[in-house]
Amino acid sequence: MIRIRPGRSWRLNPAYLGELRSLSAARAKAFTGAEILDVLGIEVDGVDIAAGVGEARVLQAVDELAQALIRIGEGQAAAQATIGPGPTELVLESRGHDLLLTVVTLAPPARVLASGLLVDAHKMRAATLHAARGLLLDLLAISPALSGARLARRLGAECAQLARRMQARPRPWPSRQAEPQTLLSHVHRKPEKLSVQLPPETMSRMRCAAEVPFAPLAAHVGRGSVTLLRSGAAGLTWEGPVFLFLRNLLVDAERLVEAWEGGEPAFTLQLGTHELRWDLTSDEVRAQGWRKPLKLPPLRFAKVAAGAAELYADETLRAGTDELAADLRDRAQALLRHSADLESGDLRRAPAAVIAPPAREPREKKPPLARGRIRRLVYREVWRKPLPGAVRLIALDQGPLVVETADELVGIDAAEGKGIWRVSAASGAVHRGSELFYAEPGDALVRLDAQSGEVRWKRRLRGAAQPARLWPLPQGVLRTLPGEGIAMVADSGALDFRTRLPGGAPDEVVLAAGVVIAALPSDSLAGIDSEGGILWKRRLRAKALVSCGAQALVLGGRTVCCIEPETGKTVWERELPAGAEEATVHEGAVAVLGGGAVHMFSARDGEPRQRAEVRWAQRLLAEEDGALIALGPGGAAMRLDGRKRWSIAAEGEAPPAGVLRRGILLLQRDATELYDVADGLLVAELPAAKEASLANDVSCALLEDGAVSLHRLATHLSVV
Repeated sequence: MIRIRPGRSWRLNPAYLGELRSLSAARAKAFTGAEILDVLGIEVDGVDIAAGVGEARVLQAVDELAQALIRIGEGQAAAQATIGPGPTELVLESRGHDLLLTVVTLAPPARVLASGLLVDAHKMRAATLHAARGLLLDLLAISPALSGARLARRLGAECAQLARRMQARPRPWPSRQAEPQTLLSHVHRKPEKLSVQLPPETMSRMRCAAEVPFAPLAAHVGRGSVTLLRSGAAGLTWEGPVFLFLRNLLVDAERLVEAWEGGEPAFTLQLGTHELRWDLTSDEVRAQGWRKPLKLPPLRFAKVAAGAAELYADETLRAGTDELAADLRDRAQALLRHSADLESGDLRRAPAAVIAPPAREPREKKPPLARGRIRRLVYREVWRKPLPGAVRLIALDQGPLVVETADELVGIDAAEGKGIWRVSAASGAVHRGSELFYAEPGDALVRLDAQSGEVRWKRRLRGAAQPARLWPLPQGVLRTLPGEGIAMVADSGALDFRTRLPGGAPDEVVLAAGVVIAALPSDSLAGIDSEGGILWKRRLRAKALVSCGAQALVLGGRTVCCIEPETGKTVWERELPAGAEEATVHEGAVAVLGGGAVHMFSARDGEPRQRAEVRWAQRLLAEEDGALIALGPGGAAMRLDGRKRWSIAAEGEAPPAGVLRRGILLLQRDATELYDVADGLLVAELPAAKEASLANDVSCALLEDGAVSLHRLATHLSVV
């Protein structure tokens, strides 16, 4: 007897009912059901195997369960569904006409809630069909507008598929046998060892992990044994899923190291069914069955535990990529590095082992180099470093120089030119202060301390694809999800929201008054609140978005308009003679480049101010309390504000590239040229480069063919 019983108390919740009944047709389409929480019961022969799991996103849990069964019906050997917080995962493995069920929670301490349950596959499909159909009918009875929601349409399609017979008999898994393995972790010439025994059935699962892409946990629920060996004492053995044991052991070892580092007198660590009781003042440990306390420093035990986890992960990764094993290896290596730092006397706590601190505020903006007119800047080359494949410079306000290659980020010490760290990363990294945010080639988003190269956190976004764009925001980082929408990850690494958007990932995003405004591929605009809810949506084609105080500017085909972030309503709108190309805010005005001219409007009410003819211009540069510059091909430039207007003629047809900082304009022409913004005079000339950047101290980093160099300002000449 199998019954899938979604909780029904959510239907009596006034908050849920009010929100569902007030949905407009447009908002109903984007409904995901993520806000609706309730329990999900899975009864096998009258026993609820999901009892005690807690409230889950019940609509999404039933949706995932239906998808898992459909995949098995299409011939997959195993599938997996998230049915509770933690997350709590239900792993389904095909066994002929039956299914083998395993329920695992990954919330610390990770453990198996139920295993070895063999149920009839047809009855499981029928029970899931009944649950999905009941949820769908409940939704439509509360709000008929939800008939057009993607979730409702998907549930309907899944019900139709579950009602049919299985299309193909799943292939047997694991498909091949493997030899048993023994992994032994120890520190050189020390008496403690951790022995991991992996029987043939468990090794077969690990070797065939790539055959079940929709059930990553299936490879890690095999049983084995772990034994702590110590000369002069009885061995302590634990049996069960080795992956979960090692995952918990790493967490406990990290806490042990923190307790020792923080000066606590004692600590108790649970080694499976055994208790290890440390006296941290003498580095001695006691356990039941040991006649006397034994010397075992916490750092040494942490290195043994991390070594065992790393060996297990490496054994799994020999068969191919495995995200769970890769995460386990990364945590083990971080603990090994931290333990080695502490043993060496460097007591700096590794940021990866603690909660990530808030991002550092950028330094106060520095004033111009001189009160008068600059006549000469003298630079000297500090260092030059070969770096083949470099494609982009990321100049931080403080810390090292970061260089992006096709598949890596490299941190270079700005003082000496030495590489201090290197990480694998997809293109498109962004920064805020000295914190870097980047996407790994898989589906993980990472926050990195650029000063040390240490990972603050790594957040996996299941199903996230590349290429992805990132936007740094005051509270975290926003990532596009191709084919889905956007995800917001907070500074702490927590997922604030994951929202589906009509048309998928947005083309442009801007934050105004706490509202994320997204330009969608469907030629429409949407406002998203801090919890991921869609506040409004309107038809408006946006080529670019610009934040303007508490409002937002939208550049359309032949218009520029200012909108309220909370409602999406237009505050003011102005037509342009030709299509808008770029806009910026400068000294309380909006400068819009389009139709061979720069048009100035009041940011408050949109009243026209002035117009400058610059038919060659393709970009605008503006500095706060500084100049407004138009750039064109070949390094052409013109100042558009101030008493003294000047222009620089083009040399060649290279795309416009320039940097404006502290009253200095850097242009990439036949050489890298620096100009005084006040007069437009050439004040320094550096070698030609593909890309250049100016730092707060006006040092200049150049990205040349196959090399990166840094040129520091030695002195300058200016007149009042």
